[in-house]
Amino acid sequence: MAISKVKRIHIVAHHSLKGAILARLQDLGVMEVVTEENPSPELLPSSSSRKEELERMLGEVRYCLDFLERYRQDKPGALESFFPRPVEVKKEDFLRHSFSYIPVYRACLAIEEQLNQIRAVINKLNTNLEFLKRIKNVEVPLEYIGGTRFTFSCLLEVPREKYATLEEKLKELGREWLMETFPSPRGFWVFLVGHRDLEAQIKEVLQMLSLVPLVFPQAFEGTPEEAMHKVETRLHEVMTERELLYQKALRYLKFERDLKVTHDYYSVLLEREEVERAILQTRETSLISGWAQEEVIPAIEESLRIIGREWVLYQRDPQEGEKPPIDLRNGIWTRNFEVLTRLYGLPNYTELDPTPFLSFFFFLFFGICLGDVIYGLVLALLGFFAPLFLPLSESARRFFHMLGWGGIASIGAGMATGSWLGDVFDYLPSFLSAVTQFKKALTVIDPINNPLPMLIFSLALGVVQILVGIGLSFVKEWRRKHFAVAIMDHLSWFVFLVSIVLYLLGVTGLQVLKGVALPLVVGSALFLVATQGRAKKNPIMKVLSGILSLYGVVSYLGDVLSYSRLFALGLSSSIIAILARTLGMLFGGSPYIGWLIGLLIALLFNVFNLLMSGLGAFVHSARLQYVEFFTKFYENGGREFKPFGYKTKYIKLS
Repeated sequence: MAISKVKRIHIVAHHSLKGAILARLQDLGVMEVVTEENPSPELLPSSSSRKEELERMLGEVRYCLDFLERYRQDKPGALESFFPRPVEVKKEDFLRHSFSYIPVYRACLAIEEQLNQIRAVINKLNTNLEFLKRIKNVEVPLEYIGGTRFTFSCLLEVPREKYATLEEKLKELGREWLMETFPSPRGFWVFLVGHRDLEAQIKEVLQMLSLVPLVFPQAFEGTPEEAMHKVETRLHEVMTERELLYQKALRYLKFERDLKVTHDYYSVLLEREEVERAILQTRETSLISGWAQEEVIPAIEESLRIIGREWVLYQRDPQEGEKPPIDLRNGIWTRNFEVLTRLYGLPNYTELDPTPFLSFFFFLFFGICLGDVIYGLVLALLGFFAPLFLPLSESARRFFHMLGWGGIASIGAGMATGSWLGDVFDYLPSFLSAVTQFKKALTVIDPINNPLPMLIFSLALGVVQILVGIGLSFVKEWRRKHFAVAIMDHLSWFVFLVSIVLYLLGVTGLQVLKGVALPLVVGSALFLVATQGRAKKNPIMKVLSGILSLYGVVSYLGDVLSYSRLFALGLSSSIIAILARTLGMLFGGSPYIGWLIGLLIALLFNVFNLLMSGLGAFVHSARLQYVEFFTKFYENGGREFKPFGYKTKYIKLS
């Protein structure tokens, strides 16, 4: 239950063994290879140059996979989209993998190019079709619109209120014009033909009336109806071509498995290439530096002995100023809650892993917030059984298990508070009265009718967690050999707060504690006054700073009050469940299918309550850890241990 101890290791080997050593290290997957900082001048970086080529090849394979995903017809369901099933491949087959993706890549590019051209044509045809639909009432061959040597013509959309004015103005110009009218949504479509001598004057009239001749997107032949038929025919032909290309694209789905294996194969090669670039070398030797857990170093040495003797391995502890990678090592139960630590940030190498302490409090808080037996049972079944049927990563599997344990805690909290879908079990038929009696026998606190004990219990949990946080801060500083800081800044506050709690307990009834706690309160307060201002040079400021430091009690009080949310969330979960039961019974009294409507309403309300209360239980329980608990002792700032190995996206090696 701690941060795994790591060593900085250096492997110096002859050039002839570099490839074999890297292959062994990648196969073991236990060493993180890093670039040596401040190397000697005679050590030069590796001159490998395949990275750009591998990145290009990986990008081309990724393009093929994206192409197939875009055009596949059997889209995966929502569940499969979130949890895709990996392709299982034997490691020896993976390492010997050879698949020429270039023909598939070129075919996908060609199909994509043709589809892009077809999309452009379809967009243009649809635009033309919309334009022609707009003027479909015009019964004039569209090739007539434009002009000849002696005439000009145009098509206008004239509002009803302007038509008479237009006709009057044109009559004033003479008789060398012709106007044919067709209905339009806004008024009239006007086909206007005039002699070239009147063109300038007619344009002035149109400008005066704010009438603009219709601009055609392209040349058309025949009437709008005839042109529409031609466009629709061409559109049908193009869409048929598109469907044929879709079918052609689907034929390449048979290469999807090979493409996925190829993608991960090149990913592994690229990772190895990046590792090779971190290797320093001289004329005859190579230096491979990195981090590894202390317990696996003998296995590394044993593996290297198989490939030859021209190597030597040095190891040492992390030095001051270095940032070793963090590998959390927790028990079977505790490791399920590591996801919470990782969400906040990994601890640095010199501090405590908070997961063992966080796991207990989060488990308890989540159960109180959700606080219902049936909700907890549903969540536990989901958390423990979903990983058995879904292809989850290790981190996702642990997250589900964490939710499952939260459901177990909710079952316990629900039994203690008497919440079984709210109060549904109080309304069971008489022949199930034994179940109701069993439920009542398990009830310890009734937060609905008597909320005060539950509120006090929630605040008491807050006091305990805050004191644990201060205690962990003391342990952390003591381990760093900062003894003065540990005693004066942490142990003193721990004693002071504990003595206040004991005194309050004595005041409320336990008189024996009052006599013991009062001297502790006074003594620890005087100690804080004497030590908290020690950084000040002025003696008066030392005392004043010490006195002002006691105001920190108010901050701790505010932190404790934050834990009242445990009581509030648990109470709201039960109340909404009771509301669901009330509405179900209300509608269930209707004739005929009332029972079905009532059951459906109750089910929907309870599903909603489970989702919202479960989300609230997770968020607020995590908030109490991050805001109230971690701030007392946790620094974070660590980086995750990422050993050199086989990191894959689509496949699972066996």
